[in-house]
Amino acid sequence: MRTTVPPPFSMSFIGPEGPYTIQFHPTGEWDGVINVSMAGIEMRWDVDDADREEAGGLVLGGITRGSESLWNDQFWFELRLDDTPPVIRFWGNKVVWREDGAA
Repeated sequence: MRTTVPPPFSMSFIGPEGPYTIQFHPTGEWDGVINVSMAGIEMRWDVDDADREEAGGLVLGGITRGSESLWNDQFWFELRLDDTPPVIRFWGNKVVWREDGAA
């Protein structure tokens, strides 16, 4: 079910490129932006979707704009804040391409 986005936060993750930190900032009640610096590449991922799952978990989603220079592509991301630990899933062609866990 669609829901409003949370207040600003910062969180660290670990992926194949090493550790990185994301910084979320709401741009409205229903959307926001995530600033990411990964392997020296600065990216800005727009949060286009905020959903509350049946079990209560909050999931923020959007496109990894700016990732072409790092991954040669853009992917749909799901930031699953209430998973233990929180994870970011990256989707390409309806398949999970990778999953980075919180540090």
